[in-house]
Amino acid sequence: MAIDFYDGSILYDYQKGKTLICDIDLYAKHPYINTMGRMWGSSRFMSPEEFKLGAEIDEITNVYVMGATAFALFGGERDRSRGKWRLSEELYEVAVKAVSDDREERHQSLTKFKREWDGRVVPV
Repeated sequence: MAIDFYDGSILYDYQKGKTLICDIDLYAKHPYINTMGRMWGSSRFMSPEEFKLGAEIDEITNVYVMGATAFALFGGERDRSRGKWRLSEELYEVAVKAVSDDREERHQSLTKFKREWDGRVVPV
């Protein structure tokens, strides 16, 4: 499970046209239980369960992190209103579902999140 992932973990190499992930020293095997209460990380990217002692941190948590990352890159970060979103309405719906406070409302895996995201991307 990714713990403490945020936009500072993403680098883009413009010369090579590649996105790189760095600073990934806080990954844990699943199942991972929140033994701290408020966990490490930037609250801009943290799901509700990352603030709750005893909560399970799992792939659904990581879906939230990826949705929050989408808002950091393409929207208004914490202001997740449609007006701040710079991509399509369809991708907005995917991202807003990912950051639902209700775990049951989120995509239930990163694969499902990616599949839905990719299905809404309009080829250029």
